[in-house]
Amino acid sequence: MRTEDQARAFRVALRTLGDLCDFDINHFDLENVGYAKTAAEISADNSTLMRNIRRHEHALEGAIAGICRALLATERRLGVELPDEGLMRVTLDDIIITDTAAEKRQGMDEVAAGLLEPWEYRAKWRSEDEATARAAARPGPSAAGPG
Repeated sequence: MRTEDQARAFRVALRTLGDLCDFDINHFDLENVGYAKTAAEISADNSTLMRNIRRHEHALEGAIAGICRALLATERRLGVELPDEGLMRVTLDDIIITDTAAEKRQGMDEVAAGLLEPWEYRAKWRSEDEATARAAARPGPSAAGPG
């Protein structure tokens, strides 16, 4: 039997399938399954997949915000007293790529060391515009701090 030739042909077919699905060509590799990978290894091994994910996320952000606006408008139409949503933005987390909690801790450490302004931290991690972040970060009884 020519099982080695068949196995090679099957592997080529799986690589082609991965490529056609916009996954990495090794996405369906049967020889490299069952071991844990770090986020950096996943990102490096699947750069094509990561770019594809970003493209799809970017396309979904507007659609998700639109659905939320439609739901709020429907509730208002049904008589529910809701405030105007203002500017709505959807931000998808890169948790598989980055350790968001570690980045936030690093940002807080940089604020404590004076390397980063509190308003810059707020703008990044609370998605506030610069004016709002600066006003909220001012020292005084109304400031909530960078946390």
